[in-house]
Amino acid sequence: MNPLSSRYRLGAMGVYWAAYHRPNVHTCRPLEHPMREHLLFTYKFNLGHLESLVKDLTDEQMVQQPHGVVNHPAWTLCHLASAANHTGMALGLESSFPADWEEAAKTGGEPSADASRYPSKEALLAELKKQHERVSAAVAGAETATFAKEYPDEGTRKYFPTIGDFVDYLLSAHEANHIGQIAAWRRAMGRAPSAG
Repeated sequence: MNPLSSRYRLGAMGVYWAAYHRPNVHTCRPLEHPMREHLLFTYKFNLGHLESLVKDLTDEQMVQQPHGVVNHPAWTLCHLASAANHTGMALGLESSFPADWEEAAKTGGEPSADASRYPSKEALLAELKKQHERVSAAVAGAETATFAKEYPDEGTRKYFPTIGDFVDYLLSAHEANHIGQIAAWRRAMGRAPSAG
């Protein structure tokens, strides 16, 4: 069977078969966790992007809601730090997210323009960085079989059947979605899309 013409389901977290093409030669060889490394690169890149998006903002600006843009940067960073904590818990880590921040961060919550309801930008970035480091280490060190396990929460499992599905989404698409929201928020504020 020609590996280049076959369809392969690439396991985003584990060992998969990659096809390489050289003139007149088709080879197929196993690689150890290549997609995991790419996912962790994206996760690290996301953190740097988030830092650049809020670099020039004051704590007061972090909660402004221009032209009805509700999800401001303070809520977004708090939410992403909470989501990272939940990702770590899915991988077997203990929760380390500040309990008194949960209300401000919850999915479906109503972000407030009151700066006193949120930690400072500095504290939010420190927590997000801490959670990123914990999750990155957990992903890098997890057994491949962990990612194939059924996600424990039934409600979440409707959307993410396995721990791997959940982790992949939270580290990539979920953060990218919120990065886009902050970039749009900056435009609504009359700022460049990134402080670079």
